[in-house]
Amino acid sequence: MSMNLADGLRINSWRCPDKTAVVFQDKRVTYAELNARANRFAHAMADLGIGRGDKVAIILYNCTEFLEIYHGLARLGAVSVPVNFRLVGTEREYIVRNSDAKAVILGTEFVSGLKPGNLPKVAPGFYIAVGPKADVPPGISCYEELLQGRPDSEPVVEASEADLFYFGYTSGTTGFPKGAMIQTRGTLEVVRNAMARNANRADADMAGRVLLAIMPVCHSNSIWATLITFWMGGTNVIFPSGKFDAEGVLATIEREKVTTTSMVPTMITRILELPEEIKSKYDIGSLTSLGSSSAPLLTKTKEEALKYFKNARFSEGYGSTETGALTTLRHKDQLRKIRSIGKPNPGIEIKLVAETGEEVREPGQVGVLWAKAPSAFIGYYKDQAKTREAINGEWSTAGDLAYFDEEGYYFLVDRKNDMIISGGENIYPAEIEEVLSKNPAVSEVAVIGVPHPQWGEEVRALVLLKDGEQVSEQELIEFCRDKLAGYKRPRTIEYVSDFPRTATGKILKRTLRQSYWQGQERAI
Repeated sequence: MSMNLADGLRINSWRCPDKTAVVFQDKRVTYAELNARANRFAHAMADLGIGRGDKVAIILYNCTEFLEIYHGLARLGAVSVPVNFRLVGTEREYIVRNSDAKAVILGTEFVSGLKPGNLPKVAPGFYIAVGPKADVPPGISCYEELLQGRPDSEPVVEASEADLFYFGYTSGTTGFPKGAMIQTRGTLEVVRNAMARNANRADADMAGRVLLAIMPVCHSNSIWATLITFWMGGTNVIFPSGKFDAEGVLATIEREKVTTTSMVPTMITRILELPEEIKSKYDIGSLTSLGSSSAPLLTKTKEEALKYFKNARFSEGYGSTETGALTTLRHKDQLRKIRSIGKPNPGIEIKLVAETGEEVREPGQVGVLWAKAPSAFIGYYKDQAKTREAINGEWSTAGDLAYFDEEGYYFLVDRKNDMIISGGENIYPAEIEEVLSKNPAVSEVAVIGVPHPQWGEEVRALVLLKDGEQVSEQELIEFCRDKLAGYKRPRTIEYVSDFPRTATGKILKRTLRQSYWQGQERAI
């Protein structure tokens, strides 16, 4: 019998029906309540004709309904298509069209930006709004009304682990979003791997897991993390979407006795930059596990984080929507292996491929990172050309560049498309960002290549300063003088008030580069 990703919720709705499954702001939902609502939603969608293999687009801020929808669609064998809420209307419409979604479930906040005429495959009656009935305009179905009167029982459908679970549209840091097709079995492997790593813990310990899902629930990281929590019988605390509230994170950890969370480096930096009187105000001692992912953590940030989150075992992970979680740098290696992404997780094989097409054999040599992973995607939807670039037999890649050391630890150099070539020299922005971030006035930095008539590209650093800090362009360039080779040092510094970002807070370098390369005959 095939397993279903919604089975974790179903099983624990029997084992611990009255336990809190989800917390969102002042709303608390038990396992029995969440399971029943997921079933009602599944029956409602089935009555609309949504079934196995059908795609359903989801445009929501973080909320409990998001989790109901994932589980309800999984029970039908339908495909979830979560859409990044930070995208503009035309980008959202592109994903809905590209995915061939038959229905759209969206927050009432997004209804006004919807243009049904641009979505010919979504029939009237298949637009469903989540939010107060009073905010739902005519012609749009109300989510709560749709669930009313539906049965709580499990829908009986044929399903397989080979079925598609969701389309993970890439964040677009290096191009237009592509729909990575993720099978049920691929995400089940992520869950199984997590369960195996915790196999020596007592059931009560696993059930005591309280996850703070800070990243948007449309993101693969939160999809994996919340599913793992449901399978363990723990509690998912969903953090509100929108502008990141660093103090709010600390308050939530204290209030909900959060035991584990995952953040991107930007979030950790924002917390560490809070005034000492704020940081010392909250009891975060319940937090015993803290992960960092999506981008390498800068050294100074890591050192400060280890001191502040002193009860937490710290880990850094590397992976992608395409490959799943691939490597982990464990707590004991954090200061011993600075900027490493660790070693492969159980069941994962990694190889590096040089530009010549040959596999890298020597420590320190840079190559594109390829992985053989049970969790890997099976291709980009309706894009065979990009699929051929990313999949070669059992191996897949997100295009990142890396090297390994003598002990087999991997180090991410940069995303292949972010590499700068100036005067024939390959320059990796992450190296320059690491140096600039050590200046005490700098909060965040992004290094890009901009056009240069002689060298092809020159190095430009875009810098976000800490509140109240000042440092001149020349001072920052001089700061790099004895730390970087001359051709690597930034030629210009530009100060910004913030960066364009993905839903998880990752800086969109593609967007930063656009204004500099407009009107050029080439894009790199």
